[in-house]
Amino acid sequence: MDRKERRAAAHKQRKLARKAGFPSTPQNPAPKQGENIPTPPVAVEGIPEPGLPFPSLSSISPAQLAANRANAQLSTGPSTSAGRAISSQNRTSHGLARHNGVFLLLASEDPNGFEALKASLASEHQPITETESILINTMVESHWLANRAQTLQNSCFDPQTGQITDPKLFSLYLRYQTTHTRAFHKSLNDLLKLRAETRKTENGFEAQARKEEELRIKNEQHEMKKQTHYWEVLKKDAEACFRVSQTLTQNSKAAAEIPGFEAQYAAELAKHGLQHHQFGGAQAAAA
Repeated sequence: MDRKERRAAAHKQRKLARKAGFPSTPQNPAPKQGENIPTPPVAVEGIPEPGLPFPSLSSISPAQLAANRANAQLSTGPSTSAGRAISSQNRTSHGLARHNGVFLLLASEDPNGFEALKASLASEHQPITETESILINTMVESHWLANRAQTLQNSCFDPQTGQITDPKLFSLYLRYQTTHTRAFHKSLNDLLKLRAETRKTENGFEAQARKEEELRIKNEQHEMKKQTHYWEVLKKDAEACFRVSQTLTQNSKAAAEIPGFEAQYAAELAKHGLQHHQFGGAQAAAA
């Protein structure tokens, strides 16, 4: 360890001793040649050495230690529920923050006004889910706390001159008002965003349902067209068969009544490029 490091270590030791409340003794430098080495002081019993932050427990008598422990049991705080409820409000100085995460109304505030504000926002936004109810409740509390901060700001003005009497408190109340106003708008934006996402999801389901319904109707219409075409073809086939049957019946009667009708009928078919056996002769129809 060089000279610079030794000085730094000594300075650090003296600083720790001063923080602990003990007088610091500078570290003796290395003796020069020919100097006498001083004898270190003898520690007195019961007095802590310099540099130690606390005295050792061995220097405290058992009776004193027992008395200290007995006295400590007398300051454990309230033991009843009512006492704990009262002591939990000891740090509530201005009421601009949620105490232990819980919103509290001050004794000077109107509970009916708070409930009216909550009912008004609930009626305006009509919460459906638990998440929407939580966001609206946060909006109510944030708006109420922002108004409370505004009221406290008004108390920092001189009613005669209008000057700020306590700039420190006024700045504190202004910061709380800004914080709660931002919390109100954040909850409102979260609520509107949640509603928009819900509508988007519902619209997506409705659009899909409409597409499926349109496809079902289209398939039914196509099937009905196929069935209609099928029955129209059957109807035309039946009509054609009926006409052929009538023609054969007429030819049969004509062949029986008119001599040479078969030859005339065959010649007439030949003019149109048809053969006699394709339509059956009068004898075949008669048979």
